[in-house]
Amino acid sequence: MSSECILPTVDPKARVLTCFIAKFDLRSDEMLRCLSCLGCRPRDDVADAALTGSGVLAVGQRGKREPTFEELYELLYQIGEGKTGQVFVAKRKRRSYRSRAKTLAEEQERQREEHENDEEVAVKLVRQEYLSTTNRIEALRAELAILAQVSHPGILRLRQVFQDDDKFAIVADRALGGEVMEAIGRMHSPRLRECDVAAIIRQLLEVLAYLHLRGITHRDVKVENILCKSRDLQDGVLLIDFGLAHLGAVGGTEMTGMNGTPHYMAPEMFHKHGLYGCPIDLWALGVVAYILLFGRFPFDARFLSQVEDKIVQGKFEYPKELEPLVSHQAKKFIEYLLVLNPRERPPAVLALQHPWLQSGTASTAAFTDEHMAALASFSEGKKTFQPPASAAPSSYVPPDLMPQHL
Repeated sequence: MSSECILPTVDPKARVLTCFIAKFDLRSDEMLRCLSCLGCRPRDDVADAALTGSGVLAVGQRGKREPTFEELYELLYQIGEGKTGQVFVAKRKRRSYRSRAKTLAEEQERQREEHENDEEVAVKLVRQEYLSTTNRIEALRAELAILAQVSHPGILRLRQVFQDDDKFAIVADRALGGEVMEAIGRMHSPRLRECDVAAIIRQLLEVLAYLHLRGITHRDVKVENILCKSRDLQDGVLLIDFGLAHLGAVGGTEMTGMNGTPHYMAPEMFHKHGLYGCPIDLWALGVVAYILLFGRFPFDARFLSQVEDKIVQGKFEYPKELEPLVSHQAKKFIEYLLVLNPRERPPAVLALQHPWLQSGTASTAAFTDEHMAALASFSEGKKTFQPPASAAPSSYVPPDLMPQHL
């Protein structure tokens, strides 16, 4: 068989769709070549080390002498802190060479290092006390193993992992734009447009299609886990935080448990002893799309038990004062993803074909002051935009919950 890509040279989204439809007829090596032609070449060397428990991803194991974190990187300043550790901005230390490069490959390697020396990276220093239990160590190792297997322009790139007696350091690319809602809240001129939201959702769908084709379910898709590559929203977004991600069989439904963030969780996740699969990521993305367009959760209430009830019923509302500002196709896309039955929810590769995501469909008009205020309200932590008391919301009821006589 030829070593060339087995898919025809057509539009990338059509290639993805064709690959998905044919996945059960492809061998694993053929599937990987299909993914490679989309710019998603797997990093097998790193993945093998992660999955076999060798190399830098093996917590508590040291093989041959490798440079330490302190020898390679310099911490510049702290940008965050959580229960698991601290996050810093760092730069790679410059390396001095005693002799000239002897080969072209050696010279190219030195040039690559010089380029990396000029780049700032994000470094997470995990607290040793957090890694005091076997379960936490295994959870971290599982997350890193998944990250080591993926290579996609919409996923924050894992660069290196270091572990010694008193430190566990994770080095990744730095997303300069911050969280997507914070970036939107800073926008004044130019303002956000519906077509910008459609572009963000399309990028995230491409990431989910890539993950799901590899048997990976993210399980925590939410606006806080979407970062902007730069301060210019046009440069694209990244999906981060694979702490709850699950690696299983392609197309499998084998997960249980209430993992994730309540407002984004799919209805099947609340069913006792219920199994669920990658369709939960599509539901969560529907919630993200709603937030980016309306500045509030589709399912919200004072108590989490009430939020759960609303999610299980699948009923949500469009704020009346903002609904006319959002196109019909955008609302149909949200309803396309927020379907109660996971079997009727579209896979990511099919959702990419929705009319709202096609060029020239989403509105190019700048959001109004009222619209931007709703988004800013969410980004500032208020989480819901309260409409005037006189503005009754319009409601959307899923077809399977409509009275049968209508």
